[in-house]
Amino acid sequence: MDPLTITAAMSVANSAFNAIKQGFAAARDIEQMSGDIGRWMGAVSDIDNAEKQAKNPPLFGKLFKAGSIEEAALAAYAAKKKLEEQRYELKIFLNMTYGPQAYDDLLKMEGQIRKQRQETVYKQQQLRRQIGEAVTWLIVAAIIGGFAVLVAGIWIKEARAYEYKPRDYSRQQKEWRNPDVKKYTTCRLKKRITSKYTDKRACIYQGGNKTFTMLIESWCPKKYKCIYDPNGTEPDIDKVMESLRSIGKK
Repeated sequence: MDPLTITAAMSVANSAFNAIKQGFAAARDIEQMSGDIGRWMGAVSDIDNAEKQAKNPPLFGKLFKAGSIEEAALAAYAAKKKLEEQRYELKIFLNMTYGPQAYDDLLKMEGQIRKQRQETVYKQQQLRRQIGEAVTWLIVAAIIGGFAVLVAGIWIKEARAYEYKPRDYSRQQKEWRNPDVKKYTTCRLKKRITSKYTDKRACIYQGGNKTFTMLIESWCPKKYKCIYDPNGTEPDIDKVMESLRSIGKK
């Protein structure tokens, strides 16, 4: 029950109490004032129920409506203080007019009204509140669950994006990566040289990754397929000829 509802209940109680006071002033019977007395008792019961709810709020109210609960508790406390004053005046009126038994009968009537409102009004209010809280918690759970699924989906997508996938090599690339398979590259004519010892002419070729070859020919093609031998050094015809001569002497 919110503060506005408590204020409305207190307004009903004040209106009913003023009507009761006017009835006593006009010497009306209790039976004639039973309607006003019933309205006053119903408002008192509603405010008592509001105070109980404010003292024992549900978990959802504690988390999301703490300020409203505090306002309701303060409003209910102030209303009860006012109702205590009205109850004391009503007791004096009854004792002076009809005797002490009249106030005891009034308390019995008030107990019956509280019981009736508990079984009808308050029970329905409690059921509506529980249904509302259950729906709210379901919505909150759905939002949190949806957010968790979204975050998990983004995380999985990012993880897959960085997932290592073995490279799909072509047949030629696989052959190049196989150390047991001879590899060839295109060797292009770099220059022509002549040995200072034999006057023989040679052609120096260069291929990929410093692959060097030498052909001792009178005619040199511009390019040909040579065995891939990376990180080599440019051959020297004179050193080659000296090596051949030394082998021949042996």
